[in-house]
Amino acid sequence: MDCCASIARALLIFFNFIFWICGGAILGVGIWFLVDKDISSRIEIVQIDSGDDYFKYAAYLFIAFGAFVFIVGFAGMCGAIRASKCLLGFYIFFVLLVIFAEIGAAVLLILYRIEVEDNIVKLLQENIKKRYGEETVRTGWDLAQLEFECCGAVNSIDYNETTYNFPNAGQTVPNTCCKLSNRDAALDDPSKATPSNSALCYARNTNEINTKGCKDSLKDWALKHSTIIIGVGIGIAVLEIFSIVWACCFCRNIGKDD
Repeated sequence: MDCCASIARALLIFFNFIFWICGGAILGVGIWFLVDKDISSRIEIVQIDSGDDYFKYAAYLFIAFGAFVFIVGFAGMCGAIRASKCLLGFYIFFVLLVIFAEIGAAVLLILYRIEVEDNIVKLLQENIKKRYGEETVRTGWDLAQLEFECCGAVNSIDYNETTYNFPNAGQTVPNTCCKLSNRDAALDDPSKATPSNSALCYARNTNEINTKGCKDSLKDWALKHSTIIIGVGIGIAVLEIFSIVWACCFCRNIGKDD
């Protein structure tokens, strides 16, 4: 092998080492988005129904990519060390598959971002109206309203449209919309939220209820976290393209005389 092939081989080994690290990063980001209580609960309230799970689908794809990248990286490392055209061929093929899959995940997230940016108020209001009866959705709203100290999408009036029957007599809004006497405890367990004055809060007295809507805070949250996934994906894709280039250069020079 000539000098260029030796350089390509060294760079291929280096990029595959980075590739392994990136695989762990992809896997970690995907798992984080699914298991983090705050993230998973908020995903539930920025969609209308289960058919709009762009965020979750992208997270699942990233988990699959992360696990797959470890196998692909191993093939690339072995191919570079053993100068095996067969292993390098598999490596190039599988990296191309990963890139196409990442493009698919990016498209899902772009669709998600567009839908959130254009329809955030409608999405949230429809969520309260149609899905607030689901426990996971109620938990999502409770956590969001506690953290952001807000109520509903635009304001507390959004709860007039919900089909959910509140458990307490005269209750018109969730307890997490109220000024609480135990906010810190409620952040750990929203079901323990205790209004300072439930009667005034349910009557929507502005001194006892959060008057700000959650739409702006939830929109910023959704766009921020989708940007994290897109950014990680773009960074990995650039490394993958370089890896393919060096693998092709090295593969072409295997078997040539020094």
